[in-house]
Amino acid sequence: MAGKPFEGVLVNLRSEGSGWLVSVASDQQGNYGFPVQRLSPGSYTLSVRATGFALAPGQSTEVVVRGEPESRDIELVAVTDRTLLSQQLTSLEWLQSWPGDDRDKSAMMHNLVNCMFCHSLERIARSNYDAEGFLPVMQRMLTYETDHSSAVRTQRVAPPPPLENLSWFGTDARRIARYLATVNLSDGREDWPYDFNFLPRPKGEETRAVVTVFPIPRANSVIHDLDVDDQGRVWYGNTGWDYLGMFDPRTQQFSEWQAPNFLPSEVPEGTDRIVGVQDIQVDGNGDVWVAVGGTKLARFLPATQRWQAFDLPVIWRNPFLSPVRDGEGGIWATGLAAPPDGHQRHETAYRLDITTGKLSAGINLFDHMPPPDDPFHDDPLNYCYMMDQDQQGDFLCTAPVPSGIIRGDRQTGKSTFYPTPTRHAYPRRGFRDDENRFWFSEFYADRIGVMDLNTNEIKEFPVGPKFISPYYARPDNRGYVWSSSTGSDRLLRLDPRTGAYNSYLMPVYYDARKVVVDRSASHTTVWLPNKNTAELIRVELFDGDVSDQ
Repeated sequence: MAGKPFEGVLVNLRSEGSGWLVSVASDQQGNYGFPVQRLSPGSYTLSVRATGFALAPGQSTEVVVRGEPESRDIELVAVTDRTLLSQQLTSLEWLQSWPGDDRDKSAMMHNLVNCMFCHSLERIARSNYDAEGFLPVMQRMLTYETDHSSAVRTQRVAPPPPLENLSWFGTDARRIARYLATVNLSDGREDWPYDFNFLPRPKGEETRAVVTVFPIPRANSVIHDLDVDDQGRVWYGNTGWDYLGMFDPRTQQFSEWQAPNFLPSEVPEGTDRIVGVQDIQVDGNGDVWVAVGGTKLARFLPATQRWQAFDLPVIWRNPFLSPVRDGEGGIWATGLAAPPDGHQRHETAYRLDITTGKLSAGINLFDHMPPPDDPFHDDPLNYCYMMDQDQQGDFLCTAPVPSGIIRGDRQTGKSTFYPTPTRHAYPRRGFRDDENRFWFSEFYADRIGVMDLNTNEIKEFPVGPKFISPYYARPDNRGYVWSSSTGSDRLLRLDPRTGAYNSYLMPVYYDARKVVVDRSASHTTVWLPNKNTAELIRVELFDGDVSDQ
């Protein structure tokens, strides 16, 4: 900008041939550089991301890469038009800009499902509904399955509830509607009655990420989960279609296989059939486990390209699986078990031996579950969400509503609940590291939690401003913990040794429910599934000057 160097500006090149996007950030001196192996010769379109700024008029956005070093200066200008400026805000920046206290914002954000799981808050801010006009919209949104809603085959999981006394996941919908009508363009407003608040641009180490975005070839896909095998291949589940997909970064090829989505007649009466593949876990043998609809687990064998199915004795199953590390030999899944005496069903965990195909006896997960005393939820049981196992193969999972970790002993069949130090932290998804510690996100508390599985002690680390909403926590092999964030378009990296964290801005809007570290890579490599826009995102940290790589 007028010759002044700008730090933290994302410079993006999108290939006109493949549609892939490569992004780097400018350093403190305003310099930027692309790794030579990340740009193939060809034509690209140039763009930038720096909230409050845009390319100066008259600058060409056409770039031709010829395979040899070249340089190009980029000039930015400040954006003063509020309509244009509003298009640059992330959902978190909208939320921080909105008037109102945290109670108003929490009523909307802190629900089992919030608006940003399907779209950004910009859509709400640009609407012109008054409070009464919002109610039918909220009524309709309650009928959709959030993990499939951006696909062509949009799934409705419930009939529209009556407008009278409408509840938005435990909160009075009219209260939320009245608040939203104060922050949008209702009542004939042509501009928003508040100033825009921006998150800071990347700085220091946060400018050293190289991000590549790979669009999924199959149109209208929904990529909820992924995992990486020991060859660096990315396996992903497509909840928009009945397919398991794989992307090989070395060959730059996508492949996919139709999933065994079971016929409605195979699903117990009263159970919703969910279309598509959701969770993905690659085991130590390189086989791919998926969570499919109904009461089954499925395993895909890449060597033979065949599927195997395993029955679970449950009525409804949580569509997630535990990771299966090399040498562990078992995979956990949960669901509502139907007891033989016909009494109340219990949330139960089962362990499948991946060698023999036999199930271990179930663990009742709510023997000692306390009521949540949660102002946003009424159900004290909720369900086990993200599962894992300790180094002895015993079960553990996050319990969001009562806010804690459940551990289950497969020898005794008993479970124990351990509350988070912060009440109502709402732990979501996580992963156990090599030191027998379980790392997990605290969605409401804006923290990363860790449970020492040798002592059952839980410790917490703050990782951002209020409502940064970390969703998944994943440790790498360099001592850092990575977390996706809902609504900020930022990937977080925590250093537990110091408590410091970095915030890496992505070049695109994203909604990622998982973070996976590629341990086969020679440098730090993290993958994100971009659910709402059908993309895979790779984030790389190189040692030294990235332009020399």
